[in-house]
Order: sequence, then structure tokens, then C-alpha cells
Amino acid sequence: MAGALVFGVLVLFAGRLTDGASVVTDFGAAARDGWARLLTVGLPAAPDGDLLLLPVLLVWLAAFSTAVLVVRAEAVLAPLLPPLLGYVVALLLVASRGRSLFVLTGLIAVVGLALAVVRAAQLPGRGRIAAVAVGLTEDGTGGPGAPGGAGAPGEADQAGSDGSAPTSRPGRGRSQSGPRSRSLAGAPSWRRPRAGQLAVGIPAVALMAALGTGLAVLSPIAEGNDRFDPRDHRHPPVDITSTLNPLVQVKSARGGAERKLFTVRLPSNDGKVVTDRIRTAVLTDFDGATWRDDSVFVRTGSVLGTDDTPVTTTGREIQMDVTAQAPGGPFLPTLGQPTGIRDATVSYAYQPSSGSLAATDPLRAGDRYVLTAQVPVADDPRLPDAGVARGTEIAPYLALPANIPDEITYAAADAVGTETTAFGKITSLTAYLNNSTMFPVDLDARPGHSLGALKRFLDPGGVKADHHGYVEQFVTAFVLLARIESLPSRIAVGYLLDGRTSSQAGEFTVTSRQAFAWPEVALEGIGWVAFDPTDISKLKDRLPPPDPDDPTGGDGAAQAPEAQAADAVVRPELDRSADLGATGGGSGASSLWWVLLLVLLVVAVAIPAGIVGEKARRRRRRARSGPPAARVAGAWREVRDRLAERGLARSLSLSADQVADLAAARRGPLVGDQLALLAPLVGTALFGATEPDDTDARRAWELTAAASRELRRSDGVRRWVTATLSPVPLLPRRRR
Repeated sequence: MAGALVFGVLVLFAGRLTDGASVVTDFGAAARDGWARLLTVGLPAAPDGDLLLLPVLLVWLAAFSTAVLVVRAEAVLAPLLPPLLGYVVALLLVASRGRSLFVLTGLIAVVGLALAVVRAAQLPGRGRIAAVAVGLTEDGTGGPGAPGGAGAPGEADQAGSDGSAPTSRPGRGRSQSGPRSRSLAGAPSWRRPRAGQLAVGIPAVALMAALGTGLAVLSPIAEGNDRFDPRDHRHPPVDITSTLNPLVQVKSARGGAERKLFTVRLPSNDGKVVTDRIRTAVLTDFDGATWRDDSVFVRTGSVLGTDDTPVTTTGREIQMDVTAQAPGGPFLPTLGQPTGIRDATVSYAYQPSSGSLAATDPLRAGDRYVLTAQVPVADDPRLPDAGVARGTEIAPYLALPANIPDEITYAAADAVGTETTAFGKITSLTAYLNNSTMFPVDLDARPGHSLGALKRFLDPGGVKADHHGYVEQFVTAFVLLARIESLPSRIAVGYLLDGRTSSQAGEFTVTSRQAFAWPEVALEGIGWVAFDPTDISKLKDRLPPPDPDDPTGGDGAAQAPEAQAADAVVRPELDRSADLGATGGGSGASSLWWVLLLVLLVVAVAIPAGIVGEKARRRRRRARSGPPAARVAGAWREVRDRLAERGLARSLSLSADQVADLAAARRGPLVGDQLALLAPLVGTALFGATEPDDTDARRAWELTAAASRELRRSDGVRRWVTATLSPVPLLPRRRR
């Protein structure tokens, strides 16, 4: 347990070790509150120590319990219980809905049941006692087949997995089995699984695994969005509220005093940027009176997940650097589909369904963060042929309020006309509302976006003055008409970027007078695409009140002097030359390839280095550990390893003299001569009447070194490298 705690501190909290004693406090808080964070954090979440500590401790506890049950429990299936419970707890704490666990469930069932069958077939019979005589073994003990023994085959089982020599020799007294042997009385006899048992057990495993997995998938609570998930019953204490609907604040912000809000830095290609607008809030639900969004904000880490995102966005991955210029409201600037956030000096919460960010603490001047997001490319060539996004998650973006007036329904039909494709309907709706003769843009237009206000705005037979509208009316009318035509849509509130506020390429200062709102339509394979039913060039227009004596109702009247002198919004030039999938300043796919290449490089270096290092460790241990007899046996094992690297048989039935003869035949007489001199030392050390001394041990290792040199001298470069990196000596040998 102490090792698990030390691992948790040194590895999971490595970045906080410089904080001193506070790392212990962080560790305790993670152990105490980790389960709560796992149930509330947005998925996928960044793998920091606060989240990983509890799973690491649970895995250690399951592994420890399993090891104890393997040794002590008589029940065959008992060791499967801890990992199974750990797996269930992991599902409850971290599993995300919507992902099929069919393959993983089947794999766990097959492996668990197969291990149970094999272990049951290997269990020893009760009361069976074995007396095993061993020959020349890896631990230096002797047997009848060793040189000087009773004539049975020489080498037998090795004592340890690393081939290390024992610290003491067996007793030197002679026994009935030969001059020097060892009896393992009282050791249980473990047997190989019988073929008949496996022939019955394996098909049974396959059948039970198939039935269990199939029943789990068919269960109504095991898969899909309806399965039980404790995350649904514990919501984070994040309450993001705004005193006013952000949509109705657009008009007052544009007509009020100008305030600097934040600075945005975007990747720029020759002065061109990928987007001309920044989003702060999304409105999805319309009850006929007002727009709102009731989706839940969750606390999250540096990874902004897409598990609960109903629409997948493709395009360019870019990074946006945001710095607050003044204290502000709860909503933070975003764009596209956010995927990550870093260097944040403000506490934040994330809304996975819309991609919105909100500050959980009051926003201060100087607060900063860097956001990574996927943004649809301007003028995507796939737009004309794109269909609308579909699925059960799209339903909220098609919902309509009750009792929609006929005037609004007729307006939708008139706007779309004969268009049948999604893009054709969208462009027709945009052109219909962009008609300044029918729907003039007027900063002094009457506010309101209820069904009654939209009926007056869209009714062609109504009063002309009611057709004057501003962003609030245009964007609401577009989304309502789009939903009537089965186009999933929503309202985005944010700011238009103004090229006049750019101090350098890609950097913009956003002010309150750049407030704006626009509709977004969900298109399959592209994401949320923005459209402009409001004529952006006329956002500062103030039309004179209609003349009651004018039969036109005021249409076509001259603009007020302020409106005539007002400049149109100067929008930044968009980068329309970028290919789909380009990174545009983000990490993108190229970073992933670099990471994979680095991992492969580390593996390619670590494995050979590990093989060479382990061989060197064994060689030092064999040469230095134990009494002289053990070191002589270690020299012989070292020779056998060098021969095995070069393809000489590792058979346990070969005596030392036979190995020397084979080496002479295959690798030359010089190698054979060295082994012929070494073989008597091995036999004498293991089966002689007297204990060998240090001189014998040094002589054995001198002969081993000479044999190794002769082997290297006879190798070519390729064969020498292959032998050096060969893992054969580290692998277990078949026992007879």
C-alpha cells in the first residue's frame, strides 16, 4: 500500500512536487473528493492526478486482492471477483454513454472463463506428494545426468526466472539417487491441463461468453442513452445565469457607449483569418415568447469533450488567444467546436451540447486563455451537396412552439419556394430576409421576438412599419422558418470582428458595438454553419418613422443623416484558400503523427536497451553472487546463453560434454576447446567431493570470456548485432 501511495504522489502529482508540502494536501483532497469529480467532470477529461488517483488506487487494490486469492483461496473463480468489481466501479465512475461495450464485454468474459478452466485443470490432487530428483539446473544443483552423476540427462529446470544462482548449495552428502541430489518431498505436483478437460471446457467458455455478452447487449439498461449512469444523478454545482437574454442585449450594446471587451489573436495567413465572428452564447429553446438554453454546464479540465456534442464539426483546427480587457459577464468567447483550453487564468465551466464556455468566477481585466477548436472552412465546397445532420440528439434543434400563426407558416413556404435541397432552402431563406425592400434593417425598430412580434414582422399584409427589424427579429425569424422546413438550427450570440480594430495580422480588439447574433444550421459532415439573414452593411441604419400620409407607409424614405454617414462594418478578410483539415496554427493531425513517431522511437530504443541491460545484469550477478560453486554454474549458464543467441539448441537433456562437441562442430574448434576445458570444472564443482575455491571460479569465467570472444570473432557484423539483441536467453525454456 505504501508503494501505491508513493507512486500516486511521485507520478500522478509530479508537476506539483516543487510546491512543497502542498502536494500532500492536494493528494489528500484527490483521495477524498476524486469520486465526486469523476461523476461531474466533462468527458473526455484531461488525465491529471486529481482524477487518476482514485482509479490507480482501485486498480492496485483489485490486483492485490487477486494475488492474495490466487495463493490462498480454494475456489477457482474467486480471483476473478476483485477485477470484476473494479471493472464495474470503473464503468460507474468514468463510462460515457453512447459507446458500445460489446467487444470489451466479450473479451473479459472469454479471458476470465478461459483462465478459470485452465486453472481448474491444473489443480493438484488432494494429498499427492512428489519427490523430484533434478539434474544439472539453472540454480547450480546436480542430478544423475550431470557430469560425474548417475547417467541420466544433465540439465533440468531453472530455479528462477532470471537464471540467478542460489545463495547456498545443496547438501554435500551422498544420497541413494547419486553423489549429490535434492529431494523435494512435500511439494505439490502441478500438472498440465488434460486434453479431455480442455476439450469440454473451452467450448463451454465460448458458449457462456456468447450468451452473457448477448444478454448484456439486449438488456435495456446496458447500452444506449437509457442505461443507468450515476453521472446523470449527480450534477456539478455550476450555476451560470445571465440577468438578461443575450439576444435582446445586442441592440442596446450596438446603440450604447463603446467599451473595449477583449482582445482576440487568431492564426493569420497573409493577413487572412479563418473566421469573422466570435461566439459567446447559444440559444436553442423557443417557447413562443423568448429564446433560452437550458443545457447544463459542467466543470472540466484542459480537454473539452465531444462525447455529448450532437453535431460533429470538421474543417480547420485553430488556436484562439483571448485576453479580457474589462470585467464582463459570465459567457466567454469561443468559436467552432472547442476541443481544448490551456493557460487559463479564469475558472470556467463547459457546455458540451453547445460548445459554450462560462466563467464560474467574475471575469477580471487581464484574464487570459488559449482555446483550440475545429472551425468549418469558409466556402466549403461540400456545402451545396450537404444534407442536414440527423439523429435523436438533433431533436431540440427542430422543436417548434405550439400554435404557430399561419402567417409564419406561409412565409416559410414563400421563402423556400420550390427548393428541395438543404443548402437551397438555406440560401432561399437568407435571400428572402435580406430583401431590404420587404424587411428594412432599422436600429430603431420595435424590440421583441415572440410569435406575435414575428407574425407582425413577416405578415406581408400588415403595417409596413412592423416590417422594420433588427438583428433580434431577423435571426429569430430565420431559425423559426428553418425549423418549419426541417432544418436543424440555433441562434448564436457573439461579436463580429472588425478589421479596423486590428493592430497586427490576426489580432483584433472587440468592443461592445460589435455585438451581433446569427443563425447556425447543422449540416452533416461539416458542423454548425453560420448564415446572415441580417444585412451586415446596414447595421447602423436608423430609418425615419413612417409618414402616415405616405401610401407606401414609409418604405423607401431617405435615411437619417446619421445613417447616411455611418460606415459599414469593415470585416476581416477570410482565409478561403486553406484546404480542409489544415491545422491553421493548431496542433492538428501533424502533432499526432509526431507523437506516434516519438512513441515508436522510444519503443525502438527501449526494447533493445532493455535486452542488452538485462543480459549485462545477469552476467554481473552470475559472476559475483554466491559461493564459488554457484559462480562456476553461472559461468556455464552464461556460455549456454551465448550459444543460444547463435542458434545452438537449448535442450535441457544435453550434458556439458555434448554442448562442447556441438559448439566445436558448428562454431569452430577454438570455441569447442574452451568449452571442453570448462566442462570438467562444471562437473567437479557440482559433483566433486570437495568445495571449489575462488581460483576455480575465476578460471571458469576466464574460459567463458575466451569462448565469448571466439564466438564474436567468428561472427559477421550482422550476426553479431542479431546475437547481441536476441531475447532468446531471457525467454523461459520448455521443461521435460
